[in-house]
Amino acid sequence: MAFTAFYGDWQTISIAAAALSIVGSTMLIMLSRLLGLRNLEQIAKTEFVYAGSTVLIVMMVLGIVQYGEWFLANGSSGVVRGMYLASFGYDPSTPVIFSQNTLIDWMKLYMETATRCVQKFMNVLYAISIPIEACTSVYMEIFMSEHASGFACKFVAERINNATQSFSFYMYAFFLITHVLNFVKYYAGFFFSIGVVLRAFPPTRGGGAYLMAISLGVYFVLPFSYILVSFASLPYVQSDLLVSTPHDLANPAMTTCMLPQISDPRDYQCEGASATSAFSIPGRIRANAAVIKDLITGPDPKIFSLGQHLVSAVCILPMIAFVILMTFVLNTTNLFGGNIPEIGRGLVKLI
Repeated sequence: MAFTAFYGDWQTISIAAAALSIVGSTMLIMLSRLLGLRNLEQIAKTEFVYAGSTVLIVMMVLGIVQYGEWFLANGSSGVVRGMYLASFGYDPSTPVIFSQNTLIDWMKLYMETATRCVQKFMNVLYAISIPIEACTSVYMEIFMSEHASGFACKFVAERINNATQSFSFYMYAFFLITHVLNFVKYYAGFFFSIGVVLRAFPPTRGGGAYLMAISLGVYFVLPFSYILVSFASLPYVQSDLLVSTPHDLANPAMTTCMLPQISDPRDYQCEGASATSAFSIPGRIRANAAVIKDLITGPDPKIFSLGQHLVSAVCILPMIAFVILMTFVLNTTNLFGGNIPEIGRGLVKLI
């Protein structure tokens, strides 16, 4: 699994640390009985219980990662596969195989499906903005009359600029979240094994338990909670642009963005400032009037439709999943053998 793809010996190190803790506790019990030290024997028995529970926790996490995640995230028959198809309006029994086999990969696919549309949408906005921006820059002062300007095109240009800035922000957020998930995918096992080692020592037990909880949480709980929330909410904020076949949804190289045809931007290249070009601007705007109305001023603007989907998939749903993650960490730190105040006390004892 990806939990072990980069740091494949995390299970061995974790179990070895727990086993060494058991051996050390056993030797301490034998020594305390040999010397007749009742208090030392009681401490050794407590450490023996902690060491045994560490072994059980490691085995539980190992089972969740290797078998639980395979059952959920298997790209050919996993539970998440059917949830993803249902989120985009397809029958879960559709015969399509996905390459995603981890929950983190599925979380990235949920966000990537909408972001594939952004580049094509930006190309459409770029082609439309050429005559629109030229129209807004027109200014003519007529002799013995009022001046004429492109103020009528200004509101369209503003909507294009706002949409471009918004889509750029969503793409930055998408790439940031994706890189964080990639780091978690390959290093979660490394930090979990460090947490197991820290849990074996009384002064650092709280910190080790917290590190174990947050490592498991960011790898398993965060993407799975995002998938559950997306399965429940995305059908209600689904953009009408994301219309495709299941094969297109499974292939990252394919686009799922259904946008109207626009004029080739290369038709505007190498034109100088001239009166002829200025007078041709209204005709070019009228040629794209249907596209502008469909994207910006129609009864259901596609800019709003795609923006609603992006803000949900890239901003709101990850925030909800993060809140669920923090709730999981705060409530399972004690289960793993420590709590947040104990971290500070442990450091004080260590010093």
